[in-house]
Amino acid sequence: MENKGERGKAFLYELRDLFSGAAFPLMLQAIISVTFIGMTTSLIGSDLVLTIILLVIGELFIAAAYIIFGRQSGVTSVRRILNHAKKLEIGSTDKQAVYGTGEYSACKGFVMGFISCIPYIIFQIIQCAAPNSVCDFVLNYVFAWAAIPLSLAHLSPWLNLLTVLYPVVVHGVAYIVFAHKEWNKLQDMQEKQRAAEGKK
Repeated sequence: MENKGERGKAFLYELRDLFSGAAFPLMLQAIISVTFIGMTTSLIGSDLVLTIILLVIGELFIAAAYIIFGRQSGVTSVRRILNHAKKLEIGSTDKQAVYGTGEYSACKGFVMGFISCIPYIIFQIIQCAAPNSVCDFVLNYVFAWAAIPLSLAHLSPWLNLLTVLYPVVVHGVAYIVFAHKEWNKLQDMQEKQRAAEGKK
């Protein structure tokens, strides 16, 4: 029973860390959609070329945001491995160190990216199942990055759900790439430190 309880606590700690990592990408995608991509809704049907240009620029902003946050999450996850190891060496009972909360795992970058898209997924599913003006407004402004591109092609609204693959993959790849870079950098630093200590 104790082991199950500990696993449950570890899961909750990890879940909280994943949601906190997804919070900033979610906020930024909403801000970019409202302030930039959302402007394209007034242009649809009147200036297709300008609409596409604005959409492309907006989507590049979204990609840049997810690369930045994926990088930060990846770097932080690798640093936590070393910080937790140091804490455990000195006998710390810090729960995050004991449970390895937030430490690197390749799948976490994709999970955080997916979590940041959950609100969009919920609104999109509701809109597909029971179209209404509230969901339509939220999708076309707060989540314009996902709702507008495929709607221009007049495809089934259910296909809009596929757009979540874009930020999920970008965030996940950035997380993995920069985590490995940080790990290599820290390993090089440790080797240089050992070499310097060996010369003394």
